[in-house]
Formats: sequence, structure tokens, C-alpha cells
Amino acid sequence: MKKFLFVYNASPEPGTETDQDWMNWFGTIGANLVDVGNPFNGGKLVKDGESSDLSSFADFVGGYSLISAADIDEAVSIAKGCPSAAGVRVFEAIPM
Repeated sequence: MKKFLFVYNASPEPGTETDQDWMNWFGTIGANLVDVGNPFNGGKLVKDGESSDLSSFADFVGGYSLISAADIDEAVSIAKGCPSAAGVRVFEAIPM
């Protein structure tokens, strides 16, 4: 099984999803849920020795989870059940 990072988009608008919606969805993932992850609050971009606030919602990430799946298609299928109104980005984690 491969690992996939689910990166949850943040939105300036309050979402309609509840904590229970999230917990119900995580429950459907079952053994494929490697790490439920955490929501994020604020952030900084560090580049060339300088830091700046990440305040633009185009760049802001609301949280993450780590999932195992056979391939990207299975990971996307799992992500389709995500309750986030702002969406979720799916990335394959490359073993190092």
C-alpha cells in the first residue's frame, strides 16, 4: 500500500460540516486511515531566511490526514467522501 497526504483547504467562510461529520467520515476510512492528522491555525512561509504570514486563503491549509491506498485512484475515491466544503488536495507520499 502507498501513502497519500490529504491536505484540507481552508475557507474564509465558515463550513457547514460539523466535528461529527468529520468523525463519521474518518470512521468510513477504516484501516486505510494511517494518521487522522490535525487542523491548522495560522501559518508562516519561510523563504530565503525571511518569514511572512500565510493569510491568503488561496494558500492557506486547514489541516491534513495520512491515508494508505493501493493507488491515487483509490485515494481520490476515499477523498470524495470528505465533508470539507472547501475541498481536499490528494498527494502521493514518495518513500525516501
